[in-house]
Amino acid sequence: MIPTKFFSLTVIATALLLSPSWASAQPNDPNAPLATGKSTSRPTSALPRRTMPVQVLPPLSLADISAEVQSRLSKLVGVRAVNPVPDAPNLLRLIAHNDTLVRLDPLVERLNAAGADREAEYRRIEANTAAMLTRTDPFTLARLRVVIRNTASVDAFEMESAAGDMRNLIVRRAFIGDLEEVVVGDTPTTIALMPASRLADLQLTTDQAFEQGRMNTINELASVAWRPVNGVLEARVGTGYETSLLALDAQWASLAQQLGGPIAVIVPTRKRLVVGRADRPRDIARLQAIINAEFKGSRALSNKILLRRGTTWVER
Repeated sequence: MIPTKFFSLTVIATALLLSPSWASAQPNDPNAPLATGKSTSRPTSALPRRTMPVQVLPPLSLADISAEVQSRLSKLVGVRAVNPVPDAPNLLRLIAHNDTLVRLDPLVERLNAAGADREAEYRRIEANTAAMLTRTDPFTLARLRVVIRNTASVDAFEMESAAGDMRNLIVRRAFIGDLEEVVVGDTPTTIALMPASRLADLQLTTDQAFEQGRMNTINELASVAWRPVNGVLEARVGTGYETSLLALDAQWASLAQQLGGPIAVIVPTRKRLVVGRADRPRDIARLQAIINAEFKGSRALSNKILLRRGTTWVER
């Protein structure tokens, strides 16, 4: 329910304009221009007072301002929705690559101040919000990466990050079994799954986004090291993209030569990738033991052993 509006008058400062007029110079008048002798001044009558028109600015209600801000901010790049916060009419929840609370109290005060330039105030909050989004945006060409996730976790993310009834569809495609390849944006603090709605902002198709993400991930994994762990090899990267190696073809042929036989891989969690020989029962048993111990919790990825066949993966 929109609160009742109370209207009041805001009076812009009244200007008093006085125009002096000079009498003819008299002898000994110190105020007369170019006085040269004795003169006196003769007072003249003042002109009538002139006032500026009174400007009436009816106050804007919080509900009116909230609706206007929602409309304007929802048009910014990367914004999926701007919603009121239940039981907090002075707050708006802006849903983009992260959620941000927009406080309206200062804006209400400025908009209803005497002589307020209301359009300038609205544009200021637009510009400030746009600058914040740009500064923190993980979805730029240089920040795109690819990760491997399971279908259940991707589905859950799309539902949990929905804006109202609008599911947050992300850039994803099938990989193998219940695993999917997903485009993400990388930041120093998080790996953000990329909404499909952001493709247009970057002028990319889905295939182009995956291509860009793979190229960037190859650079991210350029210094991967393989550490022996109980007779098998574990990928060590330190950036959280260990399991992304599954989506990159370059190193698997050389690794198979290094091992001297076909490759078997497990990815029990999002940050762990372990490799053994597919034709060595001892290695398969060790890989299965790692799966049994680690495939659990919210970070679990796959309980399958994957075999490398040519340039593709198959489940064992």
